[in-house]
Amino acid sequence: MPHKIQWLVPDRVIIAQISGDIAIEEVTEINREFTALLDAGRAPIYIINDLRHLGKFPFDLIGVRRATTFFRHPKLGLIVAYGAMRPASVFSQVLTQIAGVKLRFARNHDEAVQLLMAEDAEIKALIEAGDLPIAP
Repeated sequence: MPHKIQWLVPDRVIIAQISGDIAIEEVTEINREFTALLDAGRAPIYIINDLRHLGKFPFDLIGVRRATTFFRHPKLGLIVAYGAMRPASVFSQVLTQIAGVKLRFARNHDEAVQLLMAEDAEIKALIEAGDLPIAP
């Protein structure tokens, strides 16, 4: 399962692109990568999660909850996801509600960025100044 997790805006906005089938072991690896960036960044840190090419996903609520400790990271702000199929969207909503994480869904990357602009004035200023890429 290929995935790419990196800064979109250094220390403030993470972009994650997850594709293919995913197993619980890969959820653990993704969790480590998110945690490393969250540890290094400046709160609040936002995540844009591109799930357009996500395949099968482990619907083991307890296992995935244990593997996604980054949901409880004190620097984590809003997560905006787009491209997920309906079952994955519902599962994500349940999982993040249990963890107390703010999750929003967008239709595409541009709408995800717009949601972050509404959430954080600093991010909005960066975008308006042309300092934030609109497309990954």
